[in-house]
Amino acid sequence: MVSPKLIVDIVAKHFGLTRQELLGRRRLPRIVLARHVAQLLTLEMVPHASLKGVGRWFGGRDHTTVLHAREAMRRKIAVDRRFAKQVEDLRRIISKAG
Repeated sequence: MVSPKLIVDIVAKHFGLTRQELLGRRRLPRIVLARHVAQLLTLEMVPHASLKGVGRWFGGRDHTTVLHAREAMRRKIAVDRRFAKQVEDLRRIISKAG
């Protein structure tokens, strides 16, 4: 079963981060990108995931933060084919692991 924990672990490993870095408060661009990808995938892949629930899971963030992450990642996927493939690869890895 796909869970937020599984997604965080796989995305953190993919981006060369620790789980703590991904869920933490640091806002370095590479960490923020990985965190946003993980939030997007959690919203897409975890049954009944809500903006508020994902915000809680990702370090007590507000639902509007998660909404911003989702929209930013959708825009980036739409214009960057390489990044879109990377996210699709992560979806496939997570699905197989779940």
